[in-house]
Amino acid sequence: MLRVLSLGTCLSLATMSLAFAQLQKVNCQTQGEPFYLHQNSKVTHESVMDENGCRYSYISAQSDGRPRVFEKAVIAQAPKKGQLSQPGEFSFFYKPGSGFKGKDTFAVYICGTTMHGSGCSRITYNVTVR
Repeated sequence: MLRVLSLGTCLSLATMSLAFAQLQKVNCQTQGEPFYLHQNSKVTHESVMDENGCRYSYISAQSDGRPRVFEKAVIAQAPKKGQLSQPGEFSFFYKPGSGFKGKDTFAVYICGTTMHGSGCSRITYNVTVR
């Protein structure tokens, strides 16, 4: 029995395949403690990546549903072994230098308001490029 898929289904399958292919190319994992804007937190996150680099994006919604509004994001400390760009208002992209394997560090400031108050947090990233 021959089964015909609708055009929408085919496009969805093609989109899923493309998304899966893009996920396969990215090798970036980051772990760290949450930061709290109203406490002016200073936290350190660990990132492990390949030579393709890593994108870091900050979204306004908290996982528990409480409102959080980002107002500013800036590079606080540039990396020494790669480049850090800011392709979006609240996103950063770290690209290791050509042929670099090893450890690097950079930091960003994220400022905003939560239901508990306003402040800025410093997030330091310890990067390992494999």
